[in-house]
Amino acid sequence: MKWLAGLLVLTWTLTAQADDLAKAKAAFAEKDKALNTVFTTLKKELRPDLFVKMQEDQRGWVEYRDYITTGPGTGDATDATPDRWTGAAELTEARIAWLKAWKKLDQRKGWSGRYSDGRGGLLEIVEKDGHAWFTLSVVRGPSSHTGEIAGQVKVNGSTGWFETKGEGEKDPTWLTFLDGLDYNGSIRVTEENTGSFHGARAYFSGNYLWLGELTAAEQKQVIEGKDGE
Repeated sequence: MKWLAGLLVLTWTLTAQADDLAKAKAAFAEKDKALNTVFTTLKKELRPDLFVKMQEDQRGWVEYRDYITTGPGTGDATDATPDRWTGAAELTEARIAWLKAWKKLDQRKGWSGRYSDGRGGLLEIVEKDGHAWFTLSVVRGPSSHTGEIAGQVKVNGSTGWFETKGEGEKDPTWLTFLDGLDYNGSIRVTEENTGSFHGARAYFSGNYLWLGELTAAEQKQVIEGKDGE
């Protein structure tokens, strides 16, 4: 009767996998519904020019989400695997917070705060006593290549500048921070020669949106050049 026992195990395994898939799909559907609700609200409440910018970014993000959850580096993740939908749900939850930030951009004062590019990049800045510090960490692509860099920014009006040199590098690393270039409450980051600070498929460049203030403890970590983990 070994064949019968094996059949029962196989049946149980397939049933469990189907149950996991159904739960993962349901969790994603719930998050996706919440995201659509926030999007609809923003369409009514945002200034038309801001909504157009947000809408353009949102269209690109949907492609990004699908690429992250099914692209190279995700193994056998397909629409028939729970991991695909679990990953999509997690990205959607983070995206909801990013979308909600559009309603409070005018609340930002100065450079300080937490920013996100909505695609795996997190920027934290502290401006205090005429100085500014930052930490910038990223997780990019299906293979989750990471990067991190931190230091003191030289600020002149709406432009910030950071220069350092990676270990063994001949040329310097540059980061430029452009405040409000695209819209109030955003910082555009551009980079040059940053390979020493991130994985092959990671990058720091992007348009980072202000999410809110940092706590006193978080500000201390930024000034000390820590990532908060």
